[in-house]
Amino acid sequence: MLRYRIGKGRRRELTIGNYPDISLAAAREKARSYRVAIDEGRDPAIEKQEEKQRVQAAWLMRELVGDFREKCLVPSAYAANTIKYRNYDLDGVVLPALGSRPVQRITAVDVVAMLTDCNRTWTITKRILTTTSKLFDHACGLQIIASNPCVGIRLSALKGKRPAVRKRVMLTEKELRVLLPGADFIGEENAMAFRILLATCVRGIELARARKEHVFLDRGLWWVPDEDVKTRSGFLVPLVPIVVEWFRALFEWSGESEYVLPARHERRRRNAGGDTHVGPTTLWAAITRAFKRGDISITKFTPHDTRSTAKGHMRNMGISNAISEIALNHKVRGMEGIYDVREEIPERREALTKWAEFIVACETGMPAPAPVSANIIALRSAA
Repeated sequence: MLRYRIGKGRRRELTIGNYPDISLAAAREKARSYRVAIDEGRDPAIEKQEEKQRVQAAWLMRELVGDFREKCLVPSAYAANTIKYRNYDLDGVVLPALGSRPVQRITAVDVVAMLTDCNRTWTITKRILTTTSKLFDHACGLQIIASNPCVGIRLSALKGKRPAVRKRVMLTEKELRVLLPGADFIGEENAMAFRILLATCVRGIELARARKEHVFLDRGLWWVPDEDVKTRSGFLVPLVPIVVEWFRALFEWSGESEYVLPARHERRRRNAGGDTHVGPTTLWAAITRAFKRGDISITKFTPHDTRSTAKGHMRNMGISNAISEIALNHKVRGMEGIYDVREEIPERREALTKWAEFIVACETGMPAPAPVSANIIALRSAA
């Protein structure tokens, strides 16, 4: 710390640096140069602030975006799909509108104009605002700006009330008994993937990206790694015997690929630079085509509705809410969620066993298993 006074003005202080980031010898040398400036009638604190402002003013939006991509849009922080959509927003909206402008000069008015002019849907506009806000949070962290210009922007003012969110579908037992016996109409491989998706309660992207090395058929376990999970926290999925057999079938069909569901088109493999998995919407597209052909005569659903279907039926079977939430890999709230750190949860395997028995009964035309008592599969306290 250098303390000094210019003329008869008030006493001032200037931070030279932090030890050990700067050595004592280097600090003394800097102090001497500052005192020379003071003797010449210059104020080193003001000069330092002006230099900081010049550096800040030198940042253009395109440079900020580049730094944000390099440091923030990384697999350890975001899922691959999230990174993809963040880049869509940056390349398609933010850079064309603001890329050539200095970061310091961007105001809330500029952000609102960008969101209005891009003419996207309510939901996509919300995503673009989120991407832009995270970008300016990064600028605040770099001390290029003092505050985020996105703060206070409300989509309701720009786009009106948010459209009603599509309600999740729970397929009834009757609908499952219609759907499952003839599921091969979406293709044998797609049908097998659909059964696994339904029985394991995972998200579609988690199954699409599954690697054989993470599926342990002999142990009845499937590890979903961090990078494939929406929450960036990997988890174990217990595989009951029938689901193991379904996985074996996919293993055989996939040949030498390292993926359980390898890409089926050469163009996708070529774009990926070699072996890769099916696209995240492959199963959805197959189901949509089947509905358009009239092959399915039940309530329209998407692959993600397998999770709400599983949740509803497990609750109807007497499985506790806590365990049905764990089966969907939802975070357990409260103290139980903090202290129960087991990777393999026996209650989850029990619940998924009951659920798989129900699925098989629907597919084979057998009576549904009797509901379990509510206290049979409840969350046990962690040891």
